Amino acid sequence: MSSFQQSCPSCNASLELPIEADGKAAVCPSCQTQFIAAAPPALESKPTAVVTPQPVAVKGYRKIPIEHIFADTQSVFVERRRPLLMPFLMPSVLMVLGLLLPLVYLSDLASTNRTQALLWLAVASPWFVLVTVYTVWFALNLSLDVCDAGPDLEDDPPQKTRSWFVPTAAVFLSLLAAMTIAITYVAVVIGLAIAIMNVGSNVQATEIHLLMTVGAFVGAILLLTLTAMRLWPVIPLAMDGRFGGAVVRESLQMTRSNLMTSFFLVVGVFFLVGFGFSVFGLGLPLAIPVAALALVVALRLIQGRGIPAFDREEL
Repeated sequence: MSSFQQSCPSCNASLELPIEADGKAAVCPSCQTQFIAAAPPALESKPTAVVTPQPVAVKGYRKIPIEHIFADTQSVFVERRRPLLMPFLMPSVLMVLGLLLPLVYLSDLASTNRTQALLWLAVASPWFVLVTVYTVWFALNLSLDVCDAGPDLEDDPPQKTRSWFVPTAAVFLSLLAAMTIAITYVAVVIGLAIAIMNVGSNVQATEIHLLMTVGAFVGAILLLTLTAMRLWPVIPLAMDGRFGGAVVRESLQMTRSNLMTSFFLVVGVFFLVGFGFSVFGLGLPLAIPVAALALVVALRLIQGRGIPAFDREEL
């Protein structure tokens, strides 16, 4: 128990009093003089400061509601849609000519000659991956640029802070490695689901056939969604030229305290990209930049980094 020393005002005896006696009546055991105990100023009890908890999750990462991410993404898009969408027309043409049309041709070829279609798909796969990675890099790069452009709304388009057309080797290789693994993982999961469905089609019992088909489909969707909701930061983090085990651990730490936010973010991105493909790829010039912008905004909010486009205190 904390205590303090005080001299008796009558006999000058040195007394040891508990801190709780401060301000209360006390009696000297030597001379029986009654006096008011007074603790030194350094020992006076002080009110405990009320500290408002900050939205910090793990190792400085913030817990952000999905509503904030969608609202900030919408705000940036509304104010900077022209510098976000107009430059993206070039990779959009590249994606249509170098990816979508060849895939449509291979799909038609598969209906008549599946072996030849699979052979051409295997040969062209590296090209398809390169086109996809470059398109994603372009969208992420534009998203970073419009977020960093500053709050001057009259600066439209804003002054670009990085190259729009030529990625650095470190960034492109990091993004290439991340997306190659992601595409391979998706292909394996979908391939397993299709294999299970094919096995189920040979089963005579209708109930078992239906159960295997639905189970394979739902299982693949859940597996891909759960994986994406834990590892989605790997893609925007690659824009810093980083990839590897440390980045994966960082992604897991970010999403550990933002599980529901990550789930809705991934579902929203899947919906946007699916919408782009559903209209014969014509929606991709809009869907991909918006999805990339949402990832960039989400990453910065969780990291606690600012978005200069919102710094309008001086306006």
